Amino acid sequence: MTSSKNRTGIIAAMESELRDLSKDLQHERTEKIAGREIHYGHLEDQPVAIVLCGCGKVNAALSSTLLACHAKVSRILVTGISGGLAEGLKVGDIVIGDSFMQHDMDARPLFPHHEIPFEGFSTIDSEPELRHLLVAAAREMLAFGRPQGLEDSSVFEGLVVSGDLFLSSNDARSNVLESIPKACCVDMESAAIAQVCRSADIPLGVMRVISDSADGSAHIDFAKFVEISASKACAETVRHALRALVR
Repeated sequence: MTSSKNRTGIIAAMESELRDLSKDLQHERTEKIAGREIHYGHLEDQPVAIVLCGCGKVNAALSSTLLACHAKVSRILVTGISGGLAEGLKVGDIVIGDSFMQHDMDARPLFPHHEIPFEGFSTIDSEPELRHLLVAAAREMLAFGRPQGLEDSSVFEGLVVSGDLFLSSNDARSNVLESIPKACCVDMESAAIAQVCRSADIPLGVMRVISDSADGSAHIDFAKFVEISASKACAETVRHALRALVR
């Protein structure tokens, strides 16, 4: 059995977001636990454990807990697509999460808006070293062979907000930005994974490719963009990050 020392956990919500990584995995074994499959092996000569978590905060929390407590990973990388919220973000841009918040957490009047009940916080910061590594990896990916659809892409750092609500209208988008004006992009998993990593004291890095504007105006070739462009960008950025871990 391969040692878990320095093993990197990798999570994505959709199969298409992991396909380009999974096909290159030097597979060692698969464990099925609590309805999830953990695929162990090596990528870029680094030990990894890959999980397809499914959409939503519960699925994300379950999968990240399995990586933390069962696979005993040393860090977790989250990759995939997200909706852009910040002004100026465009389809194909890459956001590296510097902090995370649940936009649908609302236990008022008992607790402040967005604060996690009895935890005393609403925002969770990413681990700086891992964040910087992902920023460098994303820029390296763009510098050495941009995937189709990312010809004009840039790399940003910002607040990633998550919730069990797919933002598909201007009203829904505006509601989130009204309460969290610094939100950079939105997904359905990252903030839940961040809470697990905070509790387990595991570094977290999140890389998201902007696929739409979170207002219902999805990219005209959304499916093609996810399958080809975003998937390759996610895979190559993670590969660059894994290579950097051994330098």
